[in-house]
Amino acid sequence: MTARPRRRTDYAAAAARDDTNTPKPGTGKGIIRSTPVRVTLDLTPTLHRRLKRWCNGAAVDLDLPAVPLARVLRILGDELLTNEALASRVRDQLLANRED
Repeated sequence: MTARPRRRTDYAAAAARDDTNTPKPGTGKGIIRSTPVRVTLDLTPTLHRRLKRWCNGAAVDLDLPAVPLARVLRILGDELLTNEALASRVRDQLLANRED
C-alpha cells in the first residue's frame, strides 16, 4: 500500500480558524478583501450537462434570457450557509461519500 499524498490544506485548522476579519495582533485593524475569490470546480461531463440543462429550464420558466451556472452555485453556497437543514444534508453526503 502506498502512502497517501499530503493535503495542501489543513481543513480542520481552517474550519476552526476565526475568519471574521478580526484585527490581527499588533496591526490595529483587520484585513478586508475587496475582490472576489475565484474557485475552480471540476465536474463530470454528465453532471455538468445536467446542471446546464437545469439552468436552461430555469431560464425558460423564469422568462430570463439565461441563468448562468456560476450564479446558481453562488446561490447554493449562500443557502448552504443559512439553511441548517441543507447544511445537515450536505454533511450527511460528505460522510456517506468520503474519500479515504
